[in-house]
Amino acid sequence: MTSTQQHSAFGIGVIAFVIAIAVSIGYFQIVYFPEINKKPVIAIEILEPPETAEVRMVEGSVNPNQADNFIPKLIEVQLAVDNRVRWTNDDTTGHTVTTDDDAVDKYSGRFDSLEEIALVQPGQSWEFLFTQEGEFKYHCNPHPWMKGTVKVLRQKF
Repeated sequence: MTSTQQHSAFGIGVIAFVIAIAVSIGYFQIVYFPEINKKPVIAIEILEPPETAEVRMVEGSVNPNQADNFIPKLIEVQLAVDNRVRWTNDDTTGHTVTTDDDAVDKYSGRFDSLEEIALVQPGQSWEFLFTQEGEFKYHCNPHPWMKGTVKVLRQKF
Protein backbone atom coordinates (compact mmCIF):
# COMPACT_ATOMS: atom_id res chain seq x y z
CA MET A 1 0.00 0.00 0.00
CA THR A 2 1.42 3.36 -0.97
CA SER A 3 1.66 6.37 1.26
CA THR A 4 -1.18 8.10 -0.64
CA GLN A 5 -3.44 5.08 -0.18
CA GLN A 6 -2.63 5.00 3.56
CA HIS A 7 -3.52 8.69 3.95
CA SER A 8 -6.72 8.14 1.96
CA ALA A 9 -7.74 5.16 4.14
CA PHE A 10 -6.93 7.13 7.29
CA GLY A 11 -9.03 10.07 6.07
CA ILE A 12 -12.01 7.81 5.34
CA GLY A 13 -11.68 6.30 8.82
CA VAL A 14 -11.64 9.75 10.44
CA ILE A 15 -14.70 10.84 8.44
CA ALA A 16 -16.57 7.65 9.41
CA PHE A 17 -15.68 8.21 13.06
CA VAL A 18 -16.89 11.83 12.97
CA ILE A 19 -20.18 10.77 11.31
CA ALA A 20 -20.71 8.05 13.96
CA ILE A 21 -20.15 10.58 16.77
CA ALA A 22 -22.53 13.10 15.13
CA VAL A 23 -25.24 10.44 14.75
CA SER A 24 -24.81 9.40 18.42
CA ILE A 25 -25.04 12.98 19.67
CA GLY A 26 -28.09 13.60 17.50
CA TYR A 27 -29.79 10.48 18.88
CA PHE A 28 -29.20 11.52 22.49
CA GLN A 29 -30.37 15.10 21.94
CA ILE A 30 -33.43 14.29 19.82
CA VAL A 31 -34.63 10.93 21.18
CA TYR A 32 -33.05 9.92 24.49
CA PHE A 33 -32.89 13.15 26.56
CA PRO A 34 -36.42 14.42 25.79
CA GLU A 35 -37.86 10.98 26.64
CA ILE A 36 -35.99 10.66 29.92
CA ASN A 37 -36.86 14.24 30.98
CA LYS A 38 -40.52 14.04 29.97
CA LYS A 39 -42.97 14.74 32.78
CA PRO A 40 -45.68 12.15 33.38
CA VAL A 41 -49.21 12.71 32.15
CA ILE A 42 -51.28 13.96 35.10
CA ALA A 43 -55.01 14.77 35.06
CA ILE A 44 -55.70 18.49 34.68
CA GLU A 45 -57.88 18.39 37.82
CA ILE A 46 -54.79 17.44 39.85
CA LEU A 47 -52.54 20.00 38.14
CA GLU A 48 -55.05 22.82 38.67
CA PRO A 49 -56.86 22.20 41.97
CA PRO A 50 -59.62 24.71 42.77
CA GLU A 51 -58.28 25.37 46.28
CA THR A 52 -54.88 25.89 47.89
CA ALA A 53 -54.20 24.50 51.36
CA GLU A 54 -52.42 26.90 53.72
CA VAL A 55 -49.72 26.30 56.34
CA ARG A 56 -48.27 29.14 58.45
CA MET A 57 -44.82 29.41 60.00
CA VAL A 58 -45.84 31.33 63.10
CA GLU A 59 -43.91 34.06 64.88
CA GLY A 60 -41.43 32.70 67.39
CA SER A 61 -40.86 29.42 65.51
CA VAL A 62 -37.13 30.01 65.79
CA ASN A 63 -37.43 29.25 69.53
CA PRO A 64 -36.99 25.48 70.12
CA ASN A 65 -39.16 25.71 73.27
CA GLN A 66 -42.18 26.96 71.33
CA ALA A 67 -44.54 24.07 70.59
CA ASP A 68 -46.23 25.79 67.65
CA ASN A 69 -44.26 26.45 64.50
CA PHE A 70 -45.92 24.97 61.39
CA ILE A 71 -49.67 25.51 61.79
CA PRO A 72 -51.23 23.05 61.15
CA LYS A 73 -48.52 20.49 61.88
CA LEU A 74 -50.56 17.82 60.06
CA ILE A 75 -52.50 18.89 57.01
CA GLU A 76 -54.65 16.51 54.99
CA VAL A 77 -55.29 17.44 51.37
CA GLN A 78 -57.14 15.72 48.54
CA LEU A 79 -55.93 15.27 44.99
CA ALA A 80 -57.93 17.47 42.58
CA VAL A 81 -59.35 19.51 45.49
CA ASP A 82 -56.58 21.27 47.44
CA ASN A 83 -53.35 19.39 46.63
CA ARG A 84 -51.44 22.67 46.13
CA VAL A 85 -50.01 23.64 49.53
CA ARG A 86 -48.69 27.11 50.37
CA TRP A 87 -46.38 27.77 53.33
CA THR A 88 -46.30 31.42 54.47
CA ASN A 89 -43.62 32.68 56.85
CA ASP A 90 -45.12 34.92 59.54
CA ASP A 91 -41.94 34.69 61.64
CA THR A 92 -39.07 37.20 61.82
CA THR A 93 -36.44 34.80 60.45
CA GLY A 94 -36.10 32.62 57.35
CA HIS A 95 -37.20 28.98 57.33
CA THR A 96 -37.31 26.06 54.91
CA VAL A 97 -39.80 23.35 54.04
CA THR A 98 -37.47 20.36 53.61
CA THR A 99 -38.45 16.75 53.01
CA ASP A 100 -37.46 14.32 55.78
CA ASP A 101 -36.98 11.39 53.42
CA ASP A 102 -35.93 12.89 50.05
CA ALA A 103 -39.50 12.76 48.71
CA VAL A 104 -39.72 13.48 44.99
CA ASP A 105 -43.04 14.10 43.27
CA LYS A 106 -43.16 12.63 39.74
CA TYR A 107 -44.40 15.95 38.36
CA SER A 108 -43.23 18.70 40.72
CA GLY A 109 -39.81 17.34 41.63
CA ARG A 110 -38.12 17.28 45.02
CA PHE A 111 -40.29 18.40 47.95
CA ASP A 112 -37.91 21.06 49.25
CA SER A 113 -38.05 24.85 49.24
CA LEU A 114 -34.24 24.84 49.15
CA GLU A 115 -34.46 23.60 45.53
CA GLU A 116 -36.32 26.75 44.42
CA ILE A 117 -35.93 29.71 46.75
CA ALA A 118 -33.62 28.59 49.56
CA LEU A 119 -35.02 30.17 52.73
CA VAL A 120 -38.63 31.28 52.83
CA GLN A 121 -37.99 34.78 54.14
CA PRO A 122 -40.34 36.64 56.53
CA GLY A 123 -43.48 37.62 54.63
CA GLN A 124 -42.72 35.23 51.75
CA SER A 125 -44.61 32.11 50.69
CA TRP A 126 -43.59 28.90 48.95
CA GLU A 127 -45.95 26.48 47.18
CA PHE A 128 -45.70 22.82 46.26
CA LEU A 129 -48.08 20.84 44.06
CA PHE A 130 -48.54 17.25 45.24
CA THR A 131 -49.64 14.93 42.42
CA GLN A 132 -49.54 11.56 44.15
CA GLU A 133 -50.93 10.04 47.32
CA GLY A 134 -48.77 9.63 50.36
CA GLU A 135 -47.60 10.99 53.66
CA PHE A 136 -44.84 13.58 53.35
CA LYS A 137 -42.97 14.52 56.52
CA TYR A 138 -40.90 17.70 56.52
CA HIS A 139 -38.88 20.02 58.72
CA CYS A 140 -37.08 23.36 58.68
CA ASN A 141 -33.41 22.85 57.83
CA PRO A 142 -31.89 25.51 60.10
CA HIS A 143 -34.45 24.79 62.86
CA PRO A 144 -34.95 20.98 62.90
CA TRP A 145 -37.42 21.09 65.82
CA MET A 146 -39.91 22.61 63.38
CA LYS A 147 -41.72 19.59 61.93
CA GLY A 148 -44.85 18.97 59.90
CA THR A 149 -46.64 16.43 57.73
CA VAL A 150 -48.69 16.66 54.55
CA LYS A 151 -51.04 13.72 54.00
CA VAL A 152 -52.26 13.54 50.40
CA LEU A 153 -55.42 11.49 49.87
CA ARG A 154 -57.47 10.50 46.82
CA GLN A 155 -60.51 12.67 46.21
CA LYS A 156 -63.49 11.47 48.27
CA PHE A 157 -66.70 11.08 46.30
